[in-house]
Order: sequence, then C-alpha cells, then structure tokens
Amino acid sequence: MLLCAGRSETLKKAVPIGVGLIESAINLTRMCLKNPDTESLIFIGSAGSYSPETELLSVFESIQGYQIEESFSHLNSYTPLDNSIHIETKDQALFERVGVNSSNYIHTSEMFAKKMVQKGVLLENMEFFSVLSVAKAFSLKAKGIFCVSNHVGLNAHQQFKENHAKVKQILENIIDSLII
Repeated sequence: MLLCAGRSETLKKAVPIGVGLIESAINLTRMCLKNPDTESLIFIGSAGSYSPETELLSVFESIQGYQIEESFSHLNSYTPLDNSIHIETKDQALFERVGVNSSNYIHTSEMFAKKMVQKGVLLENMEFFSVLSVAKAFSLKAKGIFCVSNHVGLNAHQQFKENHAKVKQILENIIDSLII
C-alpha cells in the first residue's frame, strides 16, 4: 500500500493517512484492519534535513524510525517507551538509507539538528514513526521514501513553502517509476 500524509501533501496513487503521529497511526490502523491482505507499506513524503550539508530536493529511503523530542536531547525529559524502530528487510534500497525522526512538532533548533546528525539521524518527517509502528504491529514490510524540502533551523518553514511544489513533483515522478 502506497501512503502519503495528506492535506497539503496529497500525492497521486498514494492513500492519505493524516498529518502527525496520532492521525496517521489511527487512520493507518483502520486501513490495515479493513485490508487484511496488505503485505507492505511504502510511505512517501517530504522531510527536513538535520544536516545543512544535505542537498535540498535530494531523495532518501528509510527503514529506521525514531521518536525523539528536543527536550530529550537536553536531558529535560525521558520516556518509558521504545523510541526507535528498525524494520528488517532483504529488499535492495532504491535510494541511500538514513534514519528518520518523527514528532508532532517541527524542530527549528540548529543545536538539536547537530545532535541528531551526530547520532546518525538525518531526516525529520512527522508521520514515519507511526507508519513503522503500525507495520510492526501488523507484521508488515515497510519503508519510507523522502524528498528533502528544507533544512532544520529557523528558516525551515519558509524553505518548506518555497520547495514544496518541487518536492511533490519529484515524489510523484518516483511514484510513477515504482512497480507496486
């Protein structure tokens, strides 16, 4: 099943699951219950890069998701939950594989971004951790394909707005080239 977030990021041939961790988890769980023959999930969407060296509009793939808030990196919070998921796959990657962090908030701190890169996490996307969580619960294959719309920092939202139409076109071109 090919998935996208929805709202301003609806993509042809992809089913919208909602924006953020909660909406996407609830809606994707409903879809999986209604479609028990589903074998795999491919989430396709935009992402911010924690590294300012990552080229805007570049494309990455992920099977590794995190749910880390900035307060955690400052030791101002903790979680009793497992905040990382890795989906095992023997499938060959279509693009370079990287780690992706998800949050209901879009981070703007360059210090947080540096810490994430140091920990080996390159991208931020609001829904991906939910997709992997649902995939794990239903024993499904899963991965994400992401186009970099912006760098995490104070200008993240402006960069996102400037690049979003190009990102959507790149993602739709990728969808056209996928054999699903």
